[in-house]
Amino acid sequence: MARRNGTTGTTLRRWVLAGALLAATAVGAMPEPGQTLPDFTTRDLLNAPHRSSELKGRTTLLVVITDKDGGDAMQQWFDTAGTHVPDSVHRASILTFKLPFFVGTGTAQGKARQKVPQQFWGDTWLDKNGDMAKALGLASSRTPYAFALDAQGRVVAAVHGTADAPEAQAVWNALTGR
Repeated sequence: MARRNGTTGTTLRRWVLAGALLAATAVGAMPEPGQTLPDFTTRDLLNAPHRSSELKGRTTLLVVITDKDGGDAMQQWFDTAGTHVPDSVHRASILTFKLPFFVGTGTAQGKARQKVPQQFWGDTWLDKNGDMAKALGLASSRTPYAFALDAQGRVVAAVHGTADAPEAQAVWNALTGR
C-alpha cells in the first residue's frame, strides 16, 4: 500500500507540474532579451492600422501599460528618456487593457488622445480588449513594462518597473549602447 501511495504521490506531482507548465504556456511569458515580439496587429490613436513588425528597423523604447490608470507612470518613462537616450531612439507605446464591452474603440482612443501629446498619436497603439497583453505575456498592472528593442526588433532589455527603478538602468544602457 505504501508503494502505491508513493506512486500516486509522484503521479500527482507530475500532473500538478504539467498543469503549471501548461498554464504558464497558455498565458505566455514576458519577452526576454534575444526574443522578438510576437506578431500582432492593432490601431493607433488616429485609427490607422499597425503590425508589430513595424518596430523593426530602428532602436526603440517600447513602453506598455496594462492598466487604464498607468498613464502617469508611462509618461515618466518618456520624460526620463528625454535625458537618457538620444533623439534617434524611436519611442512607442502600447495601451492594452480590458475595458467593458460597452466602451467602444473610438471612445477609448478619444480618452487616450486627451492624455497623449498629438505628435505621438501615431506611435501610441491601443488595444481595449487586452489581447496584446496576453500575446506579450504581461499581467495587468499600473506599473509599466518597458522594452529596449534593437533594429532587428529583438528585445535587448526588459523591465516591469518605473523609469527610475534600479533595474530600469538595463533599458537605458541598452538604448545608449553601454
